[in-house]
Amino acid sequence: MPGVIRESVSAPRRALLIAAFGALVVVSVIGALLLRDVAAPRSAADVPAEFTTVGVTTGDMVSATNTRAVLHYAQERALTSAPGGVVTALPAVGAVIAPGGTLYRVNNSPVVLMRGGLPAWRSFESGMPPGDDVRQLEQNLSALGVFRGDVDATFTRATADAVRAWQKSLGVERTGKIDRASILFTDHDLRVARLTAVLGAEVGAGTALYDVSATTKVVDLDLRLADQQLAAVGKEVGITLPDGANTTGSITSVGEPVEREPEDPAAEASGGAGGTFVVPVTVTLTDHAAADGFSRASVSVQFSSTLADDVLTVPVEALVAIDATKFAIETPGRSQKGAVRRIPVTVGAFASGRVQVSGEGIREGLQVVVPQS
Repeated sequence: MPGVIRESVSAPRRALLIAAFGALVVVSVIGALLLRDVAAPRSAADVPAEFTTVGVTTGDMVSATNTRAVLHYAQERALTSAPGGVVTALPAVGAVIAPGGTLYRVNNSPVVLMRGGLPAWRSFESGMPPGDDVRQLEQNLSALGVFRGDVDATFTRATADAVRAWQKSLGVERTGKIDRASILFTDHDLRVARLTAVLGAEVGAGTALYDVSATTKVVDLDLRLADQQLAAVGKEVGITLPDGANTTGSITSVGEPVEREPEDPAAEASGGAGGTFVVPVTVTLTDHAAADGFSRASVSVQFSSTLADDVLTVPVEALVAIDATKFAIETPGRSQKGAVRRIPVTVGAFASGRVQVSGEGIREGLQVVVPQS
């Protein structure tokens, strides 16, 4: 398997690399060049002791752009009260509520979570027109073990009997019908993040009771417009957590460009630049357990981009400048009484302190002269 050479490059430096690679190579090797004679081939005995040799390697040249991001629970939002009245029960912070669980009580009447993507938009009772919401209700009643018939879109006598059995388990009046304000359909379990109401509070319909989220975590970030080609749904990215641990994720959504206000209000007040357009990106963790120790945290996301596949590379310090545009490498010679041999090379991609080289005589394993680290 070919090796992979990676580079962590900030956004500004990445742009500079793309715009002027030649200049970067010269800057990268200048320290070594100051120590090296660029005239005729030297004797091996003349190679200073602080220099050594390394082999030419084969690998992929991969550039990585690092971006700050926020790890948090997915689908964070406020949960509001459907009925109005006095709050008589609330869950504990950190609790996870699954289908059939009580979300809260108002006037001592429970509001229960059920699974489904269609909101409860009408009450359920005998004689109501058929609909997908009825099917969704029956699926939940079946999962709770109180509905015995075939699930369909019609509220039948069997549905009413199941509702009564369910109401009995809740300890409420067995009417055989359900007010739409007494159930909440969601497509995922709800985690209680923060209470915003207190027991005994008088609330109206639509009053926020507490903050909820899904039980899984995601990573959200803003990618610069100049880097938007790095983001594609399904692409794998690297994630560095606050404790230094590394994990991976995949891009699940890429939004349209939006304008963000400056993070430093003082800069804007003093006449600085206005908002910046960015591309919102959401990443889902491959291993959710990797982030178990964090509920909300700042993380780093690495977007990799392959510059060249399966190419020959050497450390940048191995290059010798022949003139402003031409380079060579040096190998320990075996002729002319041990003279160091210089081989002209064509340079290509640059990543992580290594450079792609090609030319006559350049092969994997060839030993080249470099300064000792």
